[in-house]
Amino acid sequence: MPTVRGGLDPPTITPLKPPTPDRPSSYVDNYTYIELSTDSPSCKIFFTTDGSKPCPFQRKISGKELTFKYIAPFTLKPGKRILKAVCVSRDGLQESVVVTRTFNVEDINSTTATESDGYGYTSHSTSSFFETTDTDATPTRSRSRSKSKRGKPLSRSSSLRKSKNGPKEAWASNGDSERESGAFNDYNEVSIPDGPFNPTNYAGTQINVWGAHPGALQGLDGTNGLVNLANQPKQPYPVQYGYLTEQMIQNMKPHEPSVTVGDLRKLLSEQNPKQVTVAPPPAKPAIEYQPIYKDPPLNAVSPGNGDFKDNILHIYAHLLERAKKNTDFRLAVAEPKIGKIHDAEFKDEGDSFKLTVVLTKPGVKPGSAKKPVVNKKKTPGSSSDSSTKTKTQPVKPPPAPVKKKSNPYFDMETENLNTEGTVKEYANFNAEQDAEVLRKAMKGLGTDEDAIINVLCYRSNPQRQEIVKTFKTMFGKDLIDELKSELSGSLSDTIKCLCMAPDEFDAYQLRKAIKGLGTDEDVLIEILCTRSNAQIQIIKKRYKEMYNKDLEKDIIGDTSGHFKRLLVTLVQANRSDSKEVDRNKAHQDAQALYQAGEKKWGTDESKFNVILGSRSFPQLRATFEEYKKISKKDIEQVLKSEMSGDILKGMLTIVRCIKNRTAHFARQIQKTMKGLGTDDDTLVRVVVSRCETDMVQIKEEFEKLTGQTLEQYITDDISGDYQKAILSIVTGGDPPDTASKSGKGFVEAVKSKTDEQLDEEVRLETEPVQEDPTLKPFDGFNAETDCEVLRKAMKGFGTDEKAILDVLPKRSFEQRAEIAKTFKTMFGKDLEAELKSELSGNFKTICTGLLYGSADFDAKQLNKAIKGLGTDEKVLVEIICTRTNEQLKAIKESYKTLFSKDLEKDVVGDTSGHFKRILVSILQANRDESTTFDRNKAKQDAQALHEAGEKKWGTDESRFNVILVSRSFAQLRATFQEYAKLANNDIDDVIKSEMSGDLKESMLAIVRCIRNKAAYFASELYRSMKGLGTDDNTLVRIVVSRCEVDMVQIKEEFQKNYKQTLGMFIQDDTSGDYRKALLILIGEEKMIKKK
Repeated sequence: MPTVRGGLDPPTITPLKPPTPDRPSSYVDNYTYIELSTDSPSCKIFFTTDGSKPCPFQRKISGKELTFKYIAPFTLKPGKRILKAVCVSRDGLQESVVVTRTFNVEDINSTTATESDGYGYTSHSTSSFFETTDTDATPTRSRSRSKSKRGKPLSRSSSLRKSKNGPKEAWASNGDSERESGAFNDYNEVSIPDGPFNPTNYAGTQINVWGAHPGALQGLDGTNGLVNLANQPKQPYPVQYGYLTEQMIQNMKPHEPSVTVGDLRKLLSEQNPKQVTVAPPPAKPAIEYQPIYKDPPLNAVSPGNGDFKDNILHIYAHLLERAKKNTDFRLAVAEPKIGKIHDAEFKDEGDSFKLTVVLTKPGVKPGSAKKPVVNKKKTPGSSSDSSTKTKTQPVKPPPAPVKKKSNPYFDMETENLNTEGTVKEYANFNAEQDAEVLRKAMKGLGTDEDAIINVLCYRSNPQRQEIVKTFKTMFGKDLIDELKSELSGSLSDTIKCLCMAPDEFDAYQLRKAIKGLGTDEDVLIEILCTRSNAQIQIIKKRYKEMYNKDLEKDIIGDTSGHFKRLLVTLVQANRSDSKEVDRNKAHQDAQALYQAGEKKWGTDESKFNVILGSRSFPQLRATFEEYKKISKKDIEQVLKSEMSGDILKGMLTIVRCIKNRTAHFARQIQKTMKGLGTDDDTLVRVVVSRCETDMVQIKEEFEKLTGQTLEQYITDDISGDYQKAILSIVTGGDPPDTASKSGKGFVEAVKSKTDEQLDEEVRLETEPVQEDPTLKPFDGFNAETDCEVLRKAMKGFGTDEKAILDVLPKRSFEQRAEIAKTFKTMFGKDLEAELKSELSGNFKTICTGLLYGSADFDAKQLNKAIKGLGTDEKVLVEIICTRTNEQLKAIKESYKTLFSKDLEKDVVGDTSGHFKRILVSILQANRDESTTFDRNKAKQDAQALHEAGEKKWGTDESRFNVILVSRSFAQLRATFQEYAKLANNDIDDVIKSEMSGDLKESMLAIVRCIRNKAAYFASELYRSMKGLGTDDNTLVRIVVSRCEVDMVQIKEEFQKNYKQTLGMFIQDDTSGDYRKALLILIGEEKMIKKK
């Protein structure tokens, strides 16, 4: 029988009997031994004798063993026996084909004693023999090979072994010599043959094939089956012959009685005294094969639908994954010895599932250990205060309902998976106010794209539909038409699509793909192959309403062949919605797909069409599993080899959506931005259609697929307002909060609140702000080791920048100061001087800057800005206007120590006018830093500012100077509120209109730091990298000075306001070791590895 490609050789079934000319080979008697063998190494053979298929992994059915494991040759019971055998590899992953052979087994005991049975031996009573041989030997896994005349064992390639037509014999043939067969007792001792075996009769009898009675073999005394390795006396008794030899001798001397094993035992018991011997331990196998267990697949969602086994395997797979990622969990589970499950409970918590498993502790009875009592605080009036009150059981709250999507259309997805969109309902939604904002953004010359993006990209679809209606009611114009006239390019397409209802959007995309010359098959595939029955029905209805055409007819007219048939099948919306899984039907469908594809010359596409277009998603998942068992290939791999063109794209889309819909859309988005250029139509279509259903999961799958975030891909591939819009949709969350903190939004918010509400707001904003650094002290710090690393990195020719990056940007300031001190002690050299001589560019600036404390670093930056020709006023504003009184005093002292100069005098000498006055005022470090405020004083200051600015011809800058520099932050927040109520304008806008130059920048820095210091530094970092070129000095200065203060909050504000992470900006704008150092300092070292 040929070998199955990639499988095992099938077993060979051989009856061990001499050839009989007048009888077919299928006729045997109940004393004929059957041998099973195979040429495949390291495998097991299993067989049945009732005609059923061997099942190696379920040998017992209803408590009865039907499948046997082959150990040694065996006999069959009388009657017709259908023998089936199969080979299985040791790891259980491969099986051979099943081999079948039918035998007609005759009962030899039913024939006459004097008549030959035609097989070469006569019938006689052997009951005494079988009754005694069960205790003589035990079955073993090995068997003795017949020997040739030269005394050599038959090789594996011998003609006797290779022949499958001639029967194999269990013992020596008729041509063997007397000495070889052991038929005569010429020798008093019989050597134990190499590898003896006991053929096993699976009907329940055992045969002794040692060829001698137990006492005749050296080392076997025949007592209790024990082995005695001591010297044994020679036995005078005749040997016991093999079964075939005994039959042959009886035929030659029919009148002589045979010696039975019972007779031999009786004689042995009389002659030999009983000896107590200890059996040696069984020898260990040369190779111990450990069982191989495969971990279950890690899927995002379990199959469910009544399949409890797959659900439990799903839980097991995720527990393994959690143990791999969570060290604490892994160590906690690995340490104790755990017993069996004592109790288990599974609950639906509404938004999640809760599985509680109670495991027994070995040696401890459940419930015997006393648990510590938790003392609960008694509240006045509680039931525990009075003994007369009865205790009531707490009422469990009902499980929270599953949160629905923002639009009913999104709830009609094929399967109700636990997915989440990025665009959600805006809590403070006001359709009239949003319509007004959009009107102002498009009124007059120019267009405020930011305002449009901040409204439409942060509202759910129902909210956007209400804005469209309200806009037409308020202004008598269609919002979509207005947007099309004001915007252009991909931004226009994005905003226009956002203003459509989801079913209207799908119908519009289908019509756009069909009309005109040519057809965009990708759009048809994307929509029809991924929407549910209910969604397709709504799309067809909306298509008819919008274009007065039938969608099915349009598809038939624009497509052809099997692709047309597939789309028409999908448009019928007849896919089964059942959640039940029929494993038998899945196996049948898998077999049908195999017959229609791989096993067929050519491909029967219609069979794939019927099954993939009509079965439910859970049923198809089961079908794909069954197909893999049959074909040993994944269904995707088969489709790619059997189909091509649009039909292949359609089938693959269906299969991928069934397996993992979010992974399919992640792959589609990646294709739009892969290589040169961008497929903007597909990018907009996918982002807009999925942003309210499963964009969160799509982003996760995208990062698994590409190793980069979706936001990073978008930032690298598109630009401008189009980029802002797509990033806003993909990132989600609330719109930028700048409107409520400043500008017109702030004014409107203040005017709508009472004084009590405003006071509470000031108190909340004045509370200490949480500040988290990204650079923290290094665990296991050793200054001497770090100095050795740095010395080696800078020694000899060239410099090991990687070694420097592993030390300086990863140590806190205290640790870096100790390294500089130890370096000089150990090597007699200044570390800063060594770094300056070995490094260059911005990387040198960062490394040398890290050697200074915050005050020293600021002092050096100020001196650098003042000395030489010209002054860098931007540095003066950034440092002097953002530091506290204590920090300013420390800076002045450091400046005096480092440069033997007075900072205030240097500032006066290099600046002039009102800008000089405000800097000098701040350097006095006399600001009130209390957290209290006076509402009346705030009203007075607001009136003074109004009279010194907007109400006055010209501007009294000194009044602004006095109030902004001397008042506490809490007092100034209250003053800004009062100014908004008084002047109907924000202080930020007033400064922009009344001031100019460096004075304006300094006052704006003070106001913005009062409102949100982290947001101020985020905006400065953005400005340093925005547009062409990079302001490296500002970038280095802020990162080095804030990485040990509040860089975590700065990163959060950066992403909130600019829809990209700070790390993404740095990665795009910088390069080399300079980039690596910056990323390490802001806590984004993982981006280096990804790059």
